[in-house]
Amino acid sequence: MRPRIGITSWHYRDDDERWEAVLEGYPRAVLEAGGLPLILPIPHAAPDLIEGYLEAIDGLILTGGADIHPSLYGQTVLERCGEIDEERDRFEVALVHAARSHDLPLLGICRGLQVVNVAMGGSLYQDLSYRQETDPTHQSSREQRGESAHAVTIMEGSRLIEILGVRELDVTSTHHQIIRDLAPNLTINAAAPDGVIEGIEGPGRFLLAVHWHPERMVARYPEQLALFRALVEAAEKSHRH
Repeated sequence: MRPRIGITSWHYRDDDERWEAVLEGYPRAVLEAGGLPLILPIPHAAPDLIEGYLEAIDGLILTGGADIHPSLYGQTVLERCGEIDEERDRFEVALVHAARSHDLPLLGICRGLQVVNVAMGGSLYQDLSYRQETDPTHQSSREQRGESAHAVTIMEGSRLIEILGVRELDVTSTHHQIIRDLAPNLTINAAAPDGVIEGIEGPGRFLLAVHWHPERMVARYPEQLALFRALVEAAEKSHRH
C-alpha cells in the first residue's frame, strides 16, 4: 500500500462561498512519487482534529499560499504584508508542532518553509523590500510563476544535496516574504545569490523545506520529483513502523 501523504489546503473565496483548495501539482507529484495524496481541510476551531489527521497520514506537505500573521513571530502587520488567513496559520503552526512530536516526515514548500521557520521560533521579513540587498527576481509575475527565476546553491553535507545530487539549481520564485531569523535547530541547505535562504532542514526522520515550487516544475524538470520521492520514502518507513 502506498504511504499516505497529507497535503494542507488553503481557503479560496468565490463570491459568498469559501472553498478548501489545493493546486493540482501537489497531489500529482505525490502520486508520481509513489505516495497516496490526502488533502487536509483546515479544521475550523477544532484543533483536536490534528491528532486524527496525524493518525491517518505517514507524511505531510505544507503547501504555498497567503502570508503568515506577523504576531506569530512577535511583529505587527506592516504596510507591505499581504493577505493573511489566521485560521490557516494557527492550524499549520499546531500541525508542525504535532508532526515534530510524532517525528512525522514533513516537506514544506514556499509558505510551508516560512511556516516551519515561524513554528520553530524563527521570524520573517514581511516583504523582500524590507531587506535592502534582496534581488526583486524572487517575485516572479503570475505569467512566469512556472519558469526558472534564479539559481540556488545547495550546501555540501546537507540532506538536500543527497536528494538532488547537484550543487546548483535553477528554481521558480513566487514569494515576497523571506526568512529573517532562522529558527534554532534548523540549518540552511540552499541559498540564492543575494543571500536569501532558499531551503532549510532539521533533525529527525525527515524535516525539509524549500522556497521554490517543485510541484510546478516536475513536468519540465523531472529531477524536482526527487523531493517528493524522498518524502514518500521517509513516509514509507514510518508507515511500516
